[in-house]
Amino acid sequence: MAKQLMIYEKIQPLSSEAHRTYSVQVDDYKFAGELISVPVLANEIPFAANDFPIVFSSTGAEGEYIPLAMMGLQSGENLLVSAEGKFNTRYIPGFFRRYPFVLSTGKDSDTMTLCIDDESSFIDKTGAKGNRLFDDAGAQTPYLKEVLTFLQDYHQRAEMTQVFCKRLHELDLLEPMQANITFKGHAEAGINLTGFFAVKREKLKAISDADALDFFKKDGLELIYSHLQSMTNLNKLIDAKSARLDAAK
Repeated sequence: MAKQLMIYEKIQPLSSEAHRTYSVQVDDYKFAGELISVPVLANEIPFAANDFPIVFSSTGAEGEYIPLAMMGLQSGENLLVSAEGKFNTRYIPGFFRRYPFVLSTGKDSDTMTLCIDDESSFIDKTGAKGNRLFDDAGAQTPYLKEVLTFLQDYHQRAEMTQVFCKRLHELDLLEPMQANITFKGHAEAGINLTGFFAVKREKLKAISDADALDFFKKDGLELIYSHLQSMTNLNKLIDAKSARLDAAK
């Protein structure tokens, strides 16, 4: 069965009637074990940049991009999540931390519905393990209220991220990136990494003073330089992949 939103199995609107006894306890991130990248919000970039290469990907719509934290070099292989489902990083992207919950936007884009992955292994439908979502009377528990606040903030910052990426496109700052990666002692395992975009330093230096000031006042320059600095983390992924190749000998 195909995943929904990359990691969800069966997204269902949450209700006190249908999910009165449900409780949730997320113990690991095995569900991220086959993802090589994950969307991050603009405000996450300075934090995620310490652990992940931050790149940009086209959404398919004209001029629309999203920031991604790279976690692997080949499809189906996450190099930063252990076999036990633990992240080998200090920062964990909010995209994963919100699981198994998500906000669904209605057709009018003004209505949002709190949803849950009804087939998540982290759900106990008897309420015996983890954090209850509703009390016996059907009222939201403090835990669920915290989840909802987090998701609402996530949604708002996602809209801000779209504005940031649109500005990068308008100023023509993004260019396709390509890397030919080889591994010592594993000539057959070379990788040609394509499909991502990065800010071009030369183009950034060429923008007008007014645009640079606008970026500065809106913290855009901090995000751009965090993104550029994060590219050194590609070496971490290469080292992790090399170690796996050596271990498989």
